[in-house]
Amino acid sequence: MDADELHDRLEGRLMSHGVYVTSLDRTESALRITYETATPGEGVPQREIGRVLNLLLDSVAEGWEPSDVRGRVEDIDGDDRGTWRAQSEWLRAHARGDISDVDLSQRVLDTVEDA
Repeated sequence: MDADELHDRLEGRLMSHGVYVTSLDRTESALRITYETATPGEGVPQREIGRVLNLLLDSVAEGWEPSDVRGRVEDIDGDDRGTWRAQSEWLRAHARGDISDVDLSQRVLDTVEDA
């Protein structure tokens, strides 16, 4: 699965949840995803991280080779709300069944940096 396919998948499935993918770039070291949230408030909405992660995990099951993920969240005005990340080794370990959904979620939530 290439970056364009992944972008289309994320964009199509997240839009109904008020999450709008504005940028998705895959480098040698990471997948960088920037999205706007329509969720009111400040900081990074945790539920949306879970939605993005679940779609990425589904993509792993369908052949996407995991890379480190760097998420940047903005509000609908383009103002920074924060960042989060997931290491490729966590995604692989989850796919193998070595870590649970809860463990993966906690590791990612521990990386959240609110703006």
